[in-house]
Amino acid sequence: MLALIDGDVLAYLACESRWRNKRGEVVVLLDKSQKSFTKEEDREYLEKSFGAMKKMIDSICEALFADDYLMAVKGEDNFRDLMYPIELNEAGTKAIWGYKANRWKPEGESNKFVRVMRKLAVMEDLAIEAVGREADDLLRIWAGEAELAGEDYVIVSNDKDLDCIPGKHYNPKTNKFREVSRHAAMRFYYQQLLMGDPTDNIPGVPQIGPIKAEAYMKNIDDEHDMQEIVVEQYLNAYGDKWKEYLLANGRLLYLQKTPTDYFSISDWPVANDVTLLPVREPKQVVAKKEEPMKKIFTPAPFTGVVPK
Repeated sequence: MLALIDGDVLAYLACESRWRNKRGEVVVLLDKSQKSFTKEEDREYLEKSFGAMKKMIDSICEALFADDYLMAVKGEDNFRDLMYPIELNEAGTKAIWGYKANRWKPEGESNKFVRVMRKLAVMEDLAIEAVGREADDLLRIWAGEAELAGEDYVIVSNDKDLDCIPGKHYNPKTNKFREVSRHAAMRFYYQQLLMGDPTDNIPGVPQIGPIKAEAYMKNIDDEHDMQEIVVEQYLNAYGDKWKEYLLANGRLLYLQKTPTDYFSISDWPVANDVTLLPVREPKQVVAKKEEPMKKIFTPAPFTGVVPK
């Protein structure tokens, strides 16, 4: 068994909060007392956190009866950042545009130790840095290589975006296993093209969130039918620019199967000839009230649609 580990998740889980209340109890995400730390305290915190990360790796391999593992961590020059670069407001205090803009934090507000943990993991040969792509891409590439080699693998992460990878999944935070079938992985991928990903600020189709996206794909078994639904909704939302928006969203969402593999619709029959779209009654997709999607919508397709 090969464990394919999302090292970014482990780095965050291992970096516990250092803020404490008046009783000395840890207060997660809230600063109720100490506002600065000495270099010695920083060193001790880093050693403790990195030790916790290594223990997590051992515990995961033990829980999975894994013979070996591969762990991916965030690197530099992710092509998505180049496609959809962060743009700040005039004061430089808030991201108004860009990939993962909703998660952007000013220098000093993000946990600097997570970045250090990633570097340490690479230096100690515990992890491989995802250069030019995301750690998620490496996990999907490795899963495909393991499948071709006939080797069993388990995806280790609590990131829902990895549901597009079929196979066994293990959540290191809840210690729960689940199986994602090939069809469920495919359906989730096409749902993502509709709903986007508000966590990463990928807009998808306006007014379509998780509930509507799931309803559109419900009981759809054929992949070409899923493609037709996606094209239809992009046409309705974006008119003549539907293909540009679909390519932009798709290339941000799609996880690579090989290092040179990028999202494409060249093999979608309906994308090359929209007259192939079936004539059907407008579908009423209302299951229950959906929470508004918190996305920073873009006024035009993202830059650099085709990654170099």
